Amino acid sequence: MPIGITAHSPAVVIARKDFPAHDLNEFVAVLRQQGGAVRQAHGGIGASSHMACLLFTAEIGAKPTLVAYRGSGPALNDLVGGHVDFLCEQSVSVAESALAGSVKAYAVSAAERLATLPNVPTAREAGINYEMSVWAGLFAPKGVSPEVIAKLADALDKALDEPDVRERLAQLGGTIPAKAERNPAAFDRFVRSEIARWAPILAANRAEK
Repeated sequence: MPIGITAHSPAVVIARKDFPAHDLNEFVAVLRQQGGAVRQAHGGIGASSHMACLLFTAEIGAKPTLVAYRGSGPALNDLVGGHVDFLCEQSVSVAESALAGSVKAYAVSAAERLATLPNVPTAREAGINYEMSVWAGLFAPKGVSPEVIAKLADALDKALDEPDVRERLAQLGGTIPAKAERNPAAFDRFVRSEIARWAPILAANRAEK
């Protein structure tokens, strides 16, 4: 049973630091031209890094070679080491690497640039319709009473208004949902819309590894 959404974390398209493309348009051109010669890392089938790149490569019409890892951590480590070419992963996981210059960041999948990565453009700035977030939320087991759900949702709402919570999430590249999005009914609608959005993408790419 849905309680409420806690945060959004847009994806960042990052590549090894010596990847030859200078901006997102050049990067997309390389992916389209070289196809399977470009190695895309991800943290396993269904992981955020897998799904974020499925949406991105579907939008630009590219078919890179997918390299699966047991988690996004090992995938990011190999990207930093130059063993694979690119990765799409939530900002809270890769912002520090991008700021340190150990990877090259080409775009974020948000409607606006992130405060933590102000020099990284949105995909839309390059004319690419790539907008999504890796979100987190709270759920309760089926059968929990509406009164308990309401109490938990209220506690979550208050926690998300705490200045320290908001500041820390912003530092990590995350965003807090508007108040109207935090209640159980709104969260339930959001989850259903996400299922409808992602189900056909996953079905079309079920054989991708």
